[in-house]
Amino acid sequence: MKPHQNFESLPLWEPLMAFVRDIYELTNYFPESEKAGMTRKLRDKATDIPMALAAALNGGPASGISEAIAATAQTETLLIICKNLNLVTEEATDDFQTVIQQLKAQLNSLNSRLQKQ
Repeated sequence: MKPHQNFESLPLWEPLMAFVRDIYELTNYFPESEKAGMTRKLRDKATDIPMALAAALNGGPASGISEAIAATAQTETLLIICKNLNLVTEEATDDFQTVIQQLKAQLNSLNSRLQKQ
């Protein structure tokens, strides 16, 4: 995989950064009892996505894009758990799932393109 030193120029980057910001904003409203639990888990998984992507595009292991895709799916799962625990509304979960599907599609497309190089 060729390093792409400027990962921030990817069309995927801005939506991904907006997604991370939205996760942080969402978890600001979680109860204090969840600060070390679901808040931390969601924030960690959401930030794992761009970190894995950046690493993969800067000479890291080729599996980095797959790690970003996996972190996206794990974030989605955590949001579903939060919905089931009544920490987030179904509407918020649906909104996030729409964004997650778009991110996964973009990550999968990028992964396919890079594997062809």
